[in-house]
Amino acid sequence: MQVIDVTGQQCPDPLKTVATALATASAGTRFKIVTDDYVCYMMLRRLMALNDVKILEAEETGPYALVVEK
Repeated sequence: MQVIDVTGQQCPDPLKTVATALATASAGTRFKIVTDDYVCYMMLRRLMALNDVKILEAEETGPYALVVEK
């Protein structure tokens, strides 16, 4: 599982980083995405929904984390 740590970054930069990783990954690839910004966390959840990426786990207390599968 690849870890994408965007801690300390503000949107839209983390969205670009994650979107690029998702675009180049093959189906079935899993990622753990970590952020310390709640707004960014919510935007990342929306990005997953828009791209039909499965959220397998979600940590909703800081630091925020999503484990996803493309």
